[in-house]
Amino acid sequence: MDRSLHDPDAYIEADLDFHLALAEAAANPMVLSLLDSIVGLLREQRLRIFRVDGGPERGQFHHKRILAATEARDPEKARAAMREHLVQVREDSGSSSAQESSATTKSRT
Repeated sequence: MDRSLHDPDAYIEADLDFHLALAEAAANPMVLSLLDSIVGLLREQRLRIFRVDGGPERGQFHHKRILAATEARDPEKARAAMREHLVQVREDSGSSSAQESSATTKSRT
C-alpha cells in the first residue's frame, strides 16, 4: 500500500486486499461474507477518504499497527489498533463529507 499512496485505484484495491486478508486470517466466515456483501460501499468510502488530506497515510499507519499486532498474535493490541483505525476512518469520513458539502455550496454560489 505504501507504493499506492498517490494512486487511488491501486490504494483502494490494496486496502480491500488487506482487510480481506485479515478476515481470512480470522477464519470467520461471517466476516468474509459481510465484507463480500459491502465491497462496493467500501470502495466508495475509501475513495472519499483517499481525497482527504493525509487520509491514506493515516490509514496506512493504522494498518501497520494492526498487522504488527496480528503477526505478534496479540489480540488485545490488534483489537485496540483496529478500534483506533475505525476512529480514524470515522473522522476522515466526516472530513470528506464536510469537504463535499463545502464544494457543493461553493458550486451553487
